[in-house]
Amino acid sequence: MKEPVSTLRLHPVAFPPALLLGLVVIRLIYLTFYAPWDPPGVQSLELRLEAQRGRILDRRGAVLAMDAPRYQVVLEYPPIAYGGDPVRRARWLQQVDEILSPLLGLSVQEATRSWPDTWWQFPVTRGIPEDLARVVSQRIEEAGLRGVRVRPYWQRVYPDGPLLGPVVGFVFFGADDLGVEGRRGAAGVEKAYDELLRGKPVILRVPVDAEGRPLPLQEEALAQPEPGGEVVLTIDRTIQAIVAEELARGLQESGAPRGDAVVLRPRTGEILAMVSLPAFDPNSPETLDRDARNPVVQDLYEPGSVFKILTMAAALENGVVQPETRYLDQGCVEFGGAPICNWDRDRYPGGRGWLDMTELLIYSRNVGAAHLARLLGPERFYAALHAFGIGEPTDVDLPYEAVMRVRAYGDPDWREADLGRQSFGQAVSVTPLQMAVAVSAVANDGLIMRPFVVQEIRTAEGVRRTEPRIRRRAISAQTARTLREMLAGVIEREAVKARVPGYRMAGKTGTAQIPTPLGYDPRDTIASFVGFGPVEDPQVLILVKLDRPRRSPWGSEEAAPVFARIAARILPLLGIPPAASGP
Repeated sequence: MKEPVSTLRLHPVAFPPALLLGLVVIRLIYLTFYAPWDPPGVQSLELRLEAQRGRILDRRGAVLAMDAPRYQVVLEYPPIAYGGDPVRRARWLQQVDEILSPLLGLSVQEATRSWPDTWWQFPVTRGIPEDLARVVSQRIEEAGLRGVRVRPYWQRVYPDGPLLGPVVGFVFFGADDLGVEGRRGAAGVEKAYDELLRGKPVILRVPVDAEGRPLPLQEEALAQPEPGGEVVLTIDRTIQAIVAEELARGLQESGAPRGDAVVLRPRTGEILAMVSLPAFDPNSPETLDRDARNPVVQDLYEPGSVFKILTMAAALENGVVQPETRYLDQGCVEFGGAPICNWDRDRYPGGRGWLDMTELLIYSRNVGAAHLARLLGPERFYAALHAFGIGEPTDVDLPYEAVMRVRAYGDPDWREADLGRQSFGQAVSVTPLQMAVAVSAVANDGLIMRPFVVQEIRTAEGVRRTEPRIRRRAISAQTARTLREMLAGVIEREAVKARVPGYRMAGKTGTAQIPTPLGYDPRDTIASFVGFGPVEDPQVLILVKLDRPRRSPWGSEEAAPVFARIAARILPLLGIPPAASGP
């Protein structure tokens, strides 16, 4: 057997080309894995060499996930070799402990107390660096230790830890649908693009002599695993970090235990940031379920008053109202046998009197939204929801997207009261992403784009870019432009905490009650804000959602300031200069 004399250093943050690294690791496996102690009578050994998994990068090339070479020390004690003699096994373990424990910084005998008698292999420690692995290998050879092997393996590393956990996902070791074991992507991009990222492993059959020692093998005969392709995301790591920082501040100040935020380009559907807090750390896959959640894509909630954007869009599109159309706002009305009341009915028990459509949005009138639903009627109202994609997946390139059926006119469980409640965001559930994509139509002259997180795929065959794709037209461009101006009035006249100095923005607050099996929670709410800008040429849309804030239940008080801080920091980064004179 050759002496492992290679002096190449493998740095996890500065890899040599993938193919060269693959060859080096194969060579190290061949030189260190096959120690001269295998069950006698074996004619050959089979070894699966995992391919280097492809990197995941952000849109500017920052590494979000990569494979780094790591090493593990494995003990092997085949019962056939010693006939299951516990005394000889104990003496052997003591010898291993005396030689290796000072190098590894742990007690081998202590570590092996959990070694089941039925296992003939046991990993003592994992994750040791290459320099230490070489020292350990040399000491094993000098001492003539049998049954101790240093094995290299690929470890998935996520430099930013939880920052992108729900988006990127993580990797676990398990079997596929055919029962073939290996490293598999779980959740996020790792799951959605698993086949491309994982590459193609190699199965080596190494001939051995009668005592299990490997016979000479030409190095050039060793096949190389095919490295996985690289995936470049639309995510901007810098923007992701800003959103995470501001969302964390929002949670701390409001007392909300968790929250979500998403930033996308309404013109293209590119997702620039997707944050959920608290988030899981993909560097600790042993602590995670295989379906660790991405709440922006998987968690449904009743959106509340931000949904009034869609109701108003439907009314304008169908011509039942104009911005200047007025209605009599009352504190409460009956709709389908159920009462519908404004959120401030205690302050204005008789309502606010005559309001136009912009004021309906500014003061977020539930009674006004129900009035629009009554003018539209169920057929036109539900046709509008369908046009905005409510009740169907967005087709985002991430796994496990949740969808809830919209209880609509004609369904056996539909009631007329549902129409009134759905007009202001009750009795209908969406994910944060679905809500953001629906509102993006207003920012994009009525067009809904398919949202996506993978911008580019790089393989040995070449580069494939994701092109923006129109899903459908929800409303006309004229309706979208009219509604944008109305939503700008919401920020300018009422939701002042959502103002962004130097930029004219548009948006809507949301304060949603939380349904329970016994009705709506009397205290807790979901506070949200969705907005976009600049109004004249919307380049970015931001949705912020805080679950169960304690300081104040209102979206205008808790979510709106988070929106404003995020927008103020990312708009300049996106090359969008402030206006000469802004709000």
